Amino acid sequence: MANPSQVHQIISMELSTIINTYIKNNKGSCKAFHAPFDVKLSDNPLTIVQPDIMVVCDKNKLDTKRCNGAPDFIIEIVSPGNPSDDYIRKLYYYKNYGVREYWIVDLERKTVTVNYFENNIISVVYTFMATIKVNIFDGLYIDLYISPSPLRISFVHT
Repeated sequence: MANPSQVHQIISMELSTIINTYIKNNKGSCKAFHAPFDVKLSDNPLTIVQPDIMVVCDKNKLDTKRCNGAPDFIIEIVSPGNPSDDYIRKLYYYKNYGVREYWIVDLERKTVTVNYFENNIISVVYTFMATIKVNIFDGLYIDLYISPSPLRISFVHT
């Protein structure tokens, strides 16, 4: 698999920073991580993934090597050569192994698909010029504006 592009890395870093800052500012118990960091979803069959960004709120799932069990929130930035990996395979894993919320950021389509698996399962597609609520947190909204040049991502916290 090819290394992530510069735009992929910038979006990953910005979103990680926004989420981590929100958690710290609110003295939250969750922890944010970015790739490469393994998540073991299952022992049988052995299922290990490396999300671009994840939030783990149950510290008992963390050891020195990885997250053992489903993170609460995952963001994947679609790899142009293999979009089905995020839209099909990982969507299946994350939904069935207990991830609460899963975002798919698609640079080609200029969309963010939000899958919220708690209560009534929802899947909503946003454009790159939208304000998106992070459903697992009460007050985190990401005002997403992504343009290729210059790349901008901002957030709104209410």
